[in-house]
Amino acid sequence: MQPWINEEELGKEFLQLRLNVVRLRSPEGGCPWFRQQTFSTLRKYLLEEVYEVQDALNSDSPEQLQEELGDLLFQCMVLSELASERAWFSLREVMQRLNEKIIHRNPHVFGEENIKTVDEAQQIWLERKSLEKASQDNSLLSPLDGLSTTMPALALAQAYVGRCDFSEISWSFPFPALIHDFETRLVSHPDGKESGLGRMLFMLVDLAQRHHLDAEVALQKINAHCRQKVREHANNS
Repeated sequence: MQPWINEEELGKEFLQLRLNVVRLRSPEGGCPWFRQQTFSTLRKYLLEEVYEVQDALNSDSPEQLQEELGDLLFQCMVLSELASERAWFSLREVMQRLNEKIIHRNPHVFGEENIKTVDEAQQIWLERKSLEKASQDNSLLSPLDGLSTTMPALALAQAYVGRCDFSEISWSFPFPALIHDFETRLVSHPDGKESGLGRMLFMLVDLAQRHHLDAEVALQKINAHCRQKVREHANNS
């Protein structure tokens, strides 16, 4: 245990949070609004809190981040309480499974496996995650399994590109000359590559708008095509 972690105080605050959630949901003396909440009604609040955490990270404000992380934790606690009420699982089981997952996916920290690079750590994480998923349903897995298809299209595309070897799945990118021109302009952009990339993406959104296209939907369709290609390759391997 790290010297700056006070186990007693941490346990006390966590238990109080749990009791607060239980009391809010209680038929006797609880909150009518909280008692009405379901998994379906809480989805939008969970998503709102995730985006507010993102805003806090962008603000570089410790106070704002502390508050928003608390709000997100509260949503997780409420969802766990709803599951407990249905006798699906308890909050203790949620934490137990999370701890087991962290230990299993990081054998270089909690075990005896040795690694030297970030790439090796990421590879171990993905391999261990695939083993976990395979043991759960015994189905053939692709590198994209486990990624939520409800993610924003651009974030999902970045995750797909990070996990895939496109040379193995007969995937070709259109307009190679245009891509080369984009890349040349990107590396020499006067405001830096990140700013240059942002401007290029904004330009593509503007192009979609002028042709009455939804850029989000367009990328979602390409993501779906990518998923299909990767799964076909996994099934044929």
